Amino acid sequence: MKAILFDLDGTLIDSAPQLVGALNQLRLKYDLTPIPFLKGRPFASHGAAGLLKAGFNMDKNDPLFDSRIEEFLEIYKEIFNQDVQCMDGVEALIQDLNRKKIPWGIVTNKASKFSVPIVTDHPLLKHALCLISGDDVNTPKPSPEGLMKAASMLSIQPSEVIYLGDDRRDVIAANDAGMISMIARYGYLEAGDDGKNWNAHHIIDEPIDLLNYL
Repeated sequence: MKAILFDLDGTLIDSAPQLVGALNQLRLKYDLTPIPFLKGRPFASHGAAGLLKAGFNMDKNDPLFDSRIEEFLEIYKEIFNQDVQCMDGVEALIQDLNRKKIPWGIVTNKASKFSVPIVTDHPLLKHALCLISGDDVNTPKPSPEGLMKAASMLSIQPSEVIYLGDDRRDVIAANDAGMISMIARYGYLEAGDDGKNWNAHHIIDEPIDLLNYL
């Protein structure tokens, strides 16, 4: 393998505190009690839509869905980049990739207005060789478009790239791009789902396992 691409939320960074925090602020606005953090955490990789499902049992068919999404994002934009921490073990992984001069980048469905500040402000993540956000492509994951774009930017064939993520969409995108798909089981998988039925090439339980694979 010549390069590594990463998902962002739940793979490189632990964004659940900010995402669930924004959700609970929105619930309070509607006189609802906060949901427990551990209940909301698994939905952090599913974006605003997934969080609304967890916090309000709303989906895209609900007539209030779009306006509630906007309310959520208004709250989230005030706190999204506060005290952002990497997932346990990720900093050591990135430092080792840098020492070994292994190219790495990020492909996320997160909008660039959120992903770019998070990545550029972080002392380690800012060294990513590419960052493809959800609005940098016509069709976000599970489409392979973002992964293919990243491989092109790195000038590396997709078959020589690993993509690590913690959502089924990540696996679908990687497989369709012809990359090695790898599940970060330390991420935001839902209770009872270990990713074994996602058809990924590999599953890791902690970031150091990626180094062992390499």
